[in-house]
Amino acid sequence: MQNPPHVLTVDAAGTLIRPWPSVGAVYGKTARAFGISVQDEEVDARFYEIFGKIQKDQKATMGEEKDFWRKVVLEVFQAFSDGRELDPLFEELWELFARGDHWRLAEGASETLAELNSRGYRLAVLSNNDSRLRSVLADLEIDRIFDEIFISSELGVEKPDLEIFRKVERRFNKNPSHFLHLGDSHSRDFLGAKKAGWSALLFGRPVIEQDQITSFKELLEILPR
Repeated sequence: MQNPPHVLTVDAAGTLIRPWPSVGAVYGKTARAFGISVQDEEVDARFYEIFGKIQKDQKATMGEEKDFWRKVVLEVFQAFSDGRELDPLFEELWELFARGDHWRLAEGASETLAELNSRGYRLAVLSNNDSRLRSVLADLEIDRIFDEIFISSELGVEKPDLEIFRKVERRFNKNPSHFLHLGDSHSRDFLGAKKAGWSALLFGRPVIEQDQITSFKELLEILPR
C-alpha cells in the first residue's frame, strides 16, 4: 500500500462479526419453540435468499429498521406457519439478535484492532445495519476500541452510496485518500469504497481480488507501524 491510511473502517456482519452458531440455527430453534416445524438448513437457505431480495428494495432498506427485519422474518416463515401468527416469533428474534449471545467476533479481530490502535490508526465501524449493532458490539466488548460507529439506518444512507462515505470523511475531517475500508461485500464494501476514492480490502473467501484478505491478522502485514 503506497500511502498508508490514517483511518481503517470495518464492516460489521460478515466481517467483524458473524451470527452464531448460524442464522438458520437460531431462527430454527426459536421457531420450533413457537410450534413451527422447520429444519435449520432450510431456514438458513431461505433467509439468505429472502434477505438478499429485500435488501435490493430501497424502499424497504431505507424505511424503519424494524419493519425491514419484520418483512424478512415473515417471508422466511410464511411457508411453514400453517396460519400461525408470526409477529411474536419476529419480536423474539429481534431481541435475540440485539444481544451478543448470538454473535461471535472474527478470529483475531480483537487482538489485531488493538495492535492497529497502538500503531496510531483511527478505527471505525461502517455498517449497513440497524441500531441493535451498538448493543451487540458492547456485549462483545469491542465497541470501545472504535473512534466511531457508523450505522446506515442512523445515517439515512447505506453502502455503496457515495454519501455514506462522505459522511464518514466529514466526521473525521479527512479526505478520501486517508481511508481504508474492509468488508465482505464485493459490491457494497469493496467497489463502494473504491468509487468513493478510498483504499479497500475485500474480506473472506473465495479470493477474487488482489486486494483481499481472509483473516484479520493479515492487516498487521499490510498496515505499517
